[in-house]
Amino acid sequence: MLYFLLSLILLIFGCSKKSDNSSPQNPQFSKYDILLYWGFGIGKSHKYYALDTTKFKITNALDSTTVSQDTFLRIIKDTFGDLNVEFYDSSLSTYNKIYDTFYVYNPFVIDTMNFQFLNNTQIKISNKIFKAPLVLNDSWVPIESQSKAIYDTIFFPSSSCTLRIYVDTLKVDSTRKFVIEAGNDSTFKILSRNFFKVKYRYQASCDPIIKNDTAYITSIDTTYLKAF
Repeated sequence: MLYFLLSLILLIFGCSKKSDNSSPQNPQFSKYDILLYWGFGIGKSHKYYALDTTKFKITNALDSTTVSQDTFLRIIKDTFGDLNVEFYDSSLSTYNKIYDTFYVYNPFVIDTMNFQFLNNTQIKISNKIFKAPLVLNDSWVPIESQSKAIYDTIFFPSSSCTLRIYVDTLKVDSTRKFVIEAGNDSTFKILSRNFFKVKYRYQASCDPIIKNDTAYITSIDTTYLKAF
């Protein structure tokens, strides 16, 4: 059970990304203006710093908190369609590259959170990562409350009893982003709070009873943005 839970933490939260850069002014932004506001341009690279705290809790099983921090390098590759922007992110501590696309819908830049579970089940959820312009104390809901069916089964073989985990539902309880700092030098600090639930069932091969449980995930993320 513990191996499954720890794996779930890493796989779920290794897939969502942030962004960077700013150049304020003009509240009547068009979609192109929003790109310029964040400094997004073809071939340009952008750095940003993120501090993540994730609390993963299962009643009577696991209660853990993980804190991670890193600087990311984002490189914009191209734009196509209705201001879809292709890019890749590279974590400077792991040097892993993740290719992705975000979409510009005035006044938001929308990315997609890709939840990858253990049996190759993928769920995509729209995430309003930034809006333009940003002002101090501004806030918005980046991910709407929703439930996603998963239909994933994970097996943990054992010499005695094989454990089967049936992951059923990912539920987004509530999310919120807050602008907690806005400097005169085009720097921002954004706080994100996310609350998720993962409902699952589990059964050991030597036990005929299938049991139900819920994993509670709280993610508090602070992103530091600065124009480079």
